Amino acid sequence: MSSSLTAREVADRIRRNRGGGAFSAGNPEASVTGIVTTFTPTLDVLRKAVAGGKNMIVSHEQPFWNRRPQTFEKNPTYAFKQDFIARNGLIVWRIDAPREVDVPRRALARSLGWERYGKDDSAFFRLPPGSLVDLANSIRRSLRISALRVIGDPQTKVSKVALTHGMMLVPELQGILQEPELDAVVIGEPVEWEASPYFMDVIASGRKMGLLVLGQEASEEPGCRETAAWLKSIVPEVPVEWIPAGEPFWVLEQEQ
Repeated sequence: MSSSLTAREVADRIRRNRGGGAFSAGNPEASVTGIVTTFTPTLDVLRKAVAGGKNMIVSHEQPFWNRRPQTFEKNPTYAFKQDFIARNGLIVWRIDAPREVDVPRRALARSLGWERYGKDDSAFFRLPPGSLVDLANSIRRSLRISALRVIGDPQTKVSKVALTHGMMLVPELQGILQEPELDAVVIGEPVEWEASPYFMDVIASGRKMGLLVLGQEASEEPGCRETAAWLKSIVPEVPVEWIPAGEPFWVLEQEQ
């Protein structure tokens, strides 16, 4: 499907209805044949977009791995990806998080089936009582991920849980842990030399808790899926599809 709608016009609709963002690659004046939403526009995602006849990518992250792509100008992988984008007429728009509500967290809660256990404007959920390992298994099944990591005694009793997404630093984690009766924290990505040892020390100092690390992609992808559904309502002229970037890690099974 083709249309006279340009990528810039799509970006303008996003700005008016949700918030800001910026073009990361491609020609904003190009006509849009279809839109793909994703956590991060990996080459695999871009190839699937091309195969599906869609040339605009609306992503949570940058296509070139950090906020200063000029640092990669002599990098062969950067050159390969730039060439792929140019040859296929792709446009990448990195969307900002909505201003009004924490859409990614709300989408993650829905993916976990936790809506009835908390409020839209709160990061805290009162789940049916269980153990930390039970919670970990439930999350793994709901999100269909394999590389979930956990800090804490597997048999720690859990009911009240904080749900977050994305990267977390010690000051943010410290603030969350001030919540009374909190049993566990679910996060996307800790800074491993900061937040992880801090939480280990929290447990070692006597507090019975658990930390469940989903991974950045797993924690943000539900929001990207809901972005696709939302875009269909404001850009009806072209097809819109969510293509998950996919969990980047695989788990080595314990040797028998």
